[in-house]
Amino acid sequence: MVVSRVSTAFSTQTGVLQLQKSNSSLSDLTYQVSSGLKARSFEGLSGDANQLLNLKDVSKNSQVYINNINTAKSRLRAQEGALQTLSDLIAEAANLYTLGRNENSAEVRATMAPKAEGLAESFYEVFKTKFDGKYIFSGQASEQEPVTASPAASIFPGDPPPTTYYTGDTALPIVITGPGNTKNYGVTGDDTGFARLKAGLETLWYGLQNNSVTDIDGAIDLLEGAQSDVSNMLGEVGGQINGLNLISDRHDGNILFLQERVDDIEKVDITEALTKFSQEESTLQASMLVLGRLSNLSLLNFL
Repeated sequence: MVVSRVSTAFSTQTGVLQLQKSNSSLSDLTYQVSSGLKARSFEGLSGDANQLLNLKDVSKNSQVYINNINTAKSRLRAQEGALQTLSDLIAEAANLYTLGRNENSAEVRATMAPKAEGLAESFYEVFKTKFDGKYIFSGQASEQEPVTASPAASIFPGDPPPTTYYTGDTALPIVITGPGNTKNYGVTGDDTGFARLKAGLETLWYGLQNNSVTDIDGAIDLLEGAQSDVSNMLGEVGGQINGLNLISDRHDGNILFLQERVDDIEKVDITEALTKFSQEESTLQASMLVLGRLSNLSLLNFL
């Protein structure tokens, strides 16, 4: 009789423990099925926690580099747009200097001077283009205007013309593209192309205003050189954008690879989790059934 009672008590204790274990497992499996994650916290991932944190840190850093690159590319696209506008400005100036050079009347040339003045003013406006509140042609001194003087009709200064007008920085902006990796990018306002364009427009203005064929011819030489220079700058900026795109694509691929590794650690196999859930549910029901039967036992069952 005593043996039977001890056996019953032991069976009851075992059943309770099994019930608690099944309840805990079902709770964990319910979380896995509902969230798609293996554990509620890093502690639940055991030895994989440190690896997971490292993977996430590397992925986060890669995203920072992508953001840096995107900012640089946006600035480069702003430069690209401004340079294209300047190229169009040179085309307008070419039409004007062709008309002015073919005209022999001082009076008629003088009527063309305001057009040249307007082109010079447009150059200054485009040259002072800002992106995100910063001057795009001022190098690293992006808070400083690249030129502070005003447009003025001027005699032919020679070729190449001086760049003393430039008040920005000759150092190019820098973008951090990866761990220990940086790149200089863009063009600065002391480029010979800008100097030729500025001097060409102001010399054309002077030549038309003062009926000076020498200055008109000098302006033509400067503006033709500026057209080639601006085209080269456009190619340089476009090439830099393409180069940064390649680096950004590599970071995107790295992030995708890292995310796959993170998923391997964090994510649960839903099908497997559902199978385990069903098994634990059956175990729980069986434990409850056993405990129910044991609880019905009394002293009368042994009489």
